[in-house]
Amino acid sequence: METAQARNKTSSLSGKTSTLSGGATMIDFVAVAPVRQSKLADQLYEQIMLHIVNGSLDVGEKLPSEAQLCQLFSVSRPVVREALSRLRADNVIASRRGSGTYVMSKPTPELVRLAPSGVLAELLRCYELRLALEGEAAYLAAKRREKDDLVAIEKALEFFNNYLGTGDDEEGAEADFSFHMAIATATKNALYVKTLHMLHTTARDGIKLARQLSKLRSEPMDIVRAEHSRIYKAIEKRNPGAARNAMRSHIDNSRLRMVGQLLDE
Repeated sequence: METAQARNKTSSLSGKTSTLSGGATMIDFVAVAPVRQSKLADQLYEQIMLHIVNGSLDVGEKLPSEAQLCQLFSVSRPVVREALSRLRADNVIASRRGSGTYVMSKPTPELVRLAPSGVLAELLRCYELRLALEGEAAYLAAKRREKDDLVAIEKALEFFNNYLGTGDDEEGAEADFSFHMAIATATKNALYVKTLHMLHTTARDGIKLARQLSKLRSEPMDIVRAEHSRIYKAIEKRNPGAARNAMRSHIDNSRLRMVGQLLDE
């Protein structure tokens, strides 16, 4: 059954036509209204993503040019470039020199159906920030952790494993985030804890969405369990480099799984 949220998100993908400068006509690629609110690049990112998910733009199809996108959505070229850059980072599109930009993959419709309206780009960008922040946090935790820190991380890991694969996505996301907070605490740098705490809501929502998508795809939870275990073992063995790599791999894999780019491991 289609939810009201899904209907709201896909209502812009109508069968209208749009005439661009130079007389070119595009089918099924129109903006309901000019993009004028805050976070313009985020909004344009999500509108293009919706067209790809909806099928208005198929895999292998060429996107409108930057100039055409500016005209369609009434935004500046820097906004268009930032939105396209983010889509490239998520492996959804790719640019070919002298040819243009093409759709490389089609994320699952559940990605935009389940994501809170208007924040999909923010959720994915949070993963990018966490990649840098938590990779270094794991590195420092492996160097500086004390016995009590390791106990706290181990307890958080057990708590996380207890909720892995259960139907309680809210509690499961909190348990996952608690594991990461325990590692931040082990850095002995309060700014890591403070920064991660500031990301709590966005990070938790991203983790919750990832859990929901994994269950819909019937992805094995053992993959995520093993990623967390590798992080813990590297910290336990006081191996900073391995801890950093394990954390960065886990967070990047989570982001790629969310957009459907890492389904087979």
